[in-house]
Amino acid sequence: MDQRTCHNRLAPLAFALCLLLAAGPLLSGLGASPAWGITAAEKRAEADGVYAQIDSLQTSLNAVMDEYNTATAAHDEAVRLSEDAAARIQKETERLESLQGELSEFAVGMYKEGGAGTFLDVLLQTTSFEAFLTSFDFCSSISAHGSSLMQQTREARERQEEAKALYEEQSARALEQMEIAQASMDQIESTQAALRAEAEKITAEAAELQAQEELAAEAARQAEEARKQREAEIAAGTAGNTYVAGESVIMGDGFFTNPCPEAVSSSGFGYRSFDNSFHKGTDMAAPEGTPYYAAADGTVMYATNDGGYNGGAGNWVVISHGTGIVTKYMHSSATFVRPGDYVTRGQNIGTVGNTGQSFGAHLHFQVEVDGVAVNPHNYF
Repeated sequence: MDQRTCHNRLAPLAFALCLLLAAGPLLSGLGASPAWGITAAEKRAEADGVYAQIDSLQTSLNAVMDEYNTATAAHDEAVRLSEDAAARIQKETERLESLQGELSEFAVGMYKEGGAGTFLDVLLQTTSFEAFLTSFDFCSSISAHGSSLMQQTREARERQEEAKALYEEQSARALEQMEIAQASMDQIESTQAALRAEAEKITAEAAELQAQEELAAEAARQAEEARKQREAEIAAGTAGNTYVAGESVIMGDGFFTNPCPEAVSSSGFGYRSFDNSFHKGTDMAAPEGTPYYAAADGTVMYATNDGGYNGGAGNWVVISHGTGIVTKYMHSSATFVRPGDYVTRGQNIGTVGNTGQSFGAHLHFQVEVDGVAVNPHNYF
């Protein structure tokens, strides 16, 4: 296998490595926080798209593994050939030493037999063993046996040089293949680690998304049951007592009591990527008709109970607690207070609903300090 063949076999490996290196920006992009779609279906489709990208990278990774195995086999073959070349060098070196000894004995014998003049002339005019062989070949006093020894010596030298060149070539080739294979292995391990980390991240996000969807589905189911119950009560003429202020409920020892302890959080305070908006309060999902309570003592500034849109708030209550602190309760099915009323901490002031700009029954609870919305959970 010559050098060109070696490079041709390694070319696919280099190409596959380029694919992996080009995947670096994609991996870093995968690590960023995803911009979730508006609907759950769009969120799942986006997650499926990320998994498809990971699968594509895995396909490239498999190709590199195949090329790495090929490079390893080529390296093993180069090592074997270099070992063969080393054995040939040893063999030819031993053969050359034997021939040189035999040739020396022949020269000594020729001198003893009277060929001293010619032999000494050749010997004195040469400065190296190669020059001696060349000059000695032309000496008319050398016998056929001497000529044969000379020829064998030349051939042994040539074989020795050829074996040495082959050994050096195979050694260099084996080293090159080893370095390429090692680089491939390092890249493979790095990419595998990145893929595993990304897969774990996506799995965690998928689990969180699934939990959110199940929570939303359960809230919607409860809201639908409450709606049907309300319709049945209206049909039976027993709905008059459905929305009546109940007893006060105080939960927690924070600055505010929890305004709806029976609810679960469905959307927190702050920026929301699914609708690209800043949510000024916290949404507390609960079945329609669930009671909610005044967060603290205060005076009712605003209250509606007409089921109107009211800028998206629906039926809502606004309470002033002094020192610039105001709380707002939106999307009510019913409210039990009027502007000017003084309410106490934990007093039942309304029930959870789905009025105004609302998707599913919940209480939007908002806290403002000097007119600026702040995170309500800092006050519980």
